[in-house]
Amino acid sequence: MNSIRSFLAGIVDYAGLFPPAGLNMEMAVRSYAAYRAGEDRDLLGRFVVPAARLDEFGAAAREFLPGDGAPWRLSVLVGDDRAVASAKIMDFARTHAPGSELGHAECDAVEIHARTEADVHAAVEAFGEGSVVFVEIALDSDPSALLRAISRHSACAKMRTGGVTASAFPTSSAIIRFISLSNDLGVPFKATAGLHHVLRSSYPLTYEDDSPVGMMFGYLNLFLAAAFIFRGMSGGEALEVLEEQFAEAFTFSNGGVAWRDRMLTSSDLAATRSRLALSFGSCSFLEPVNEAKALHLI
Repeated sequence: MNSIRSFLAGIVDYAGLFPPAGLNMEMAVRSYAAYRAGEDRDLLGRFVVPAARLDEFGAAAREFLPGDGAPWRLSVLVGDDRAVASAKIMDFARTHAPGSELGHAECDAVEIHARTEADVHAAVEAFGEGSVVFVEIALDSDPSALLRAISRHSACAKMRTGGVTASAFPTSSAIIRFISLSNDLGVPFKATAGLHHVLRSSYPLTYEDDSPVGMMFGYLNLFLAAAFIFRGMSGGEALEVLEEQFAEAFTFSNGGVAWRDRMLTSSDLAATRSRLALSFGSCSFLEPVNEAKALHLI
């Protein structure tokens, strides 16, 4: 396995239920089942599903879930009613244990918003037992206090990097600030929204024929910027990596990757993925994978 394919292993959390794809449950489940069986399954992460739709997921996925062996891994989105969501997750866990006739699946990650440090504490208290807790925080103001709270609770952070409107995209400097603070505090993170393209450029924001076009971040840019920050690069230089639009600026080899005259080894890439930049949510699995293939990255 070459260094970049290894770097991208398990990186895409499949969020086909969400815009701009917005698939129904049956289509999203069937797609995920096909990706799990496909040649690029090593790049596939969790299936993202709202807690309120776990029963619907269970019904749609019953014919696909294994009885034993490696379960489907779910990342469950939780709203403001933590008690209801917790009950749904626990009930799902009981009915989808190994050997269950309904199939084996695990809610091993939870994603939840936090506006205050108290929200962070409540989220970890409610869901930290047996699940990775990703706490989503806003990027439009200084996130340091919330990231410190996330660090104290040994949870993970989540940032939103786009959407279906231009106004949903944060600034590059806000993303670099988030990554740098996460790195300094030892907080692993995931990203979501607007990251289904490899490189930063201008793209349609939805899949509609008349979609507006806007500048979007590339997932490769973001994760390599995180890797360079992890290895000590300054925020100013990392911002240039995040905003790089030319594939030719990156050189990949079995030993690692270079951006212009700066190098990351395979060990740097592996450490970044295991300790800092964990995954990104995308409503499409094929788009980020096929773009990487078109650029001969994988």
